[in-house]
Amino acid sequence: MRQEKTRGLLLNMGEINVTRMVAFVDGYLSCEYANGIEDEEYIRFHQWLSDVKQELPTEGWAAKYLRDCEGDHEHAIRKFLDFVAEFVALRERERERQEG
Repeated sequence: MRQEKTRGLLLNMGEINVTRMVAFVDGYLSCEYANGIEDEEYIRFHQWLSDVKQELPTEGWAAKYLRDCEGDHEHAIRKFLDFVAEFVALRERERERQEG
């Protein structure tokens, strides 16, 4: 998703904009909540991003990453998705160790 498919996803959301990406994620989480689903992995990701990576300031990831990426919305979104991919890989390795 974060490689060549990222641009396609972003284009499907309309203008490539971190605010739209935040709204997309928030909308997805709201839909889960409305259907009684608590996304434990997202909660873990959020905590990891804050505590381990120290990449989740009170202003939110969108404002920080946009600033870090000098206003480049696509690059800021890719930065976020890179952290998502890193977290997913970490969790998969943890699961493999537990099973092994």
